[in-house]
Amino acid sequence: MAVVHWGNPADTLTCLRSVAASARPASALIVVDNGTAALRDPDVRAAAPGAELLTARQNLGFAGGSNVAIRHALAAGAEYVLLLNNDATLEPDCVDELVRVALASPDVGAVGAKVLSASDPRTLWAAWGRVTWRAALVELVGQGEADGPQFDDTREVDWVSGCAMLLSRAALESVGLLDERFFAYHEDVDWCTTARSRGYRIVYAARARVRHRGSGSLGGRGPANPVRYLTARNTILFARKHAGLGDWVRLGVTIAASLPAEWLRRRREGQADVVRLLVRGYVDGLLGREVPYETLGLR
Repeated sequence: MAVVHWGNPADTLTCLRSVAASARPASALIVVDNGTAALRDPDVRAAAPGAELLTARQNLGFAGGSNVAIRHALAAGAEYVLLLNNDATLEPDCVDELVRVALASPDVGAVGAKVLSASDPRTLWAAWGRVTWRAALVELVGQGEADGPQFDDTREVDWVSGCAMLLSRAALESVGLLDERFFAYHEDVDWCTTARSRGYRIVYAARARVRHRGSGSLGGRGPANPVRYLTARNTILFARKHAGLGDWVRLGVTIAASLPAEWLRRRREGQADVVRLLVRGYVDGLLGREVPYETLGLR
């Protein structure tokens, strides 16, 4: 199991306590301090006895931080690696359910949990994901909706959230690790899309449940809207890897249609910088530029 720490020790330690309380103990729990130097080994071990703390020298993003843990786990012989957001908590039988679904067939490459809102567990943060090829690229199915029977069936889907995603060793060896060019956001969509293109199934496990606080991934780093930049840039990066002509047309038309309204709304709210970040993200994605880490306060 892999947890990437982004800078809020309270979130991470709460997450680790939920792992320690799981009905299926992790055979190995790897915690990656993503360049914050905020975690202490005694605190990590107190929250989850046996956890191993690795330290990255700088913020590698969710993709890079997760890859540190994945490499470590595979080298130790792991057949499955569960990625778990540091602002999420496991329900006790979640890991059992994820593993049960994964073991049902060798062509299951990834299994995702039902993600509930930590503030109101009757409400979904998301069930599974669809690629829409509209301006936002994806849809989080069930987001903000009351949990109900329509979300209670295990099923094959486009992608599952990296918030709680179990990856098989076989799929990782075929597909590769998370693409670190994404840094954060849409790296899970990209990995699942590539896995599906190679014959692996991506499965939503309805009975595996986690609670997610959300907005904790960047750990308070940077200005108010690095997320808007990253999602815009990574939408284009994803398209460059996976889009056909029709996908590019739909994506381009919906982005062009949405920007003027977004600009007017943000201007009225005194947040015109948000749109500038969006446009910069789209341009940087098209030109293949790296994330401007220092400008965004990410390193």
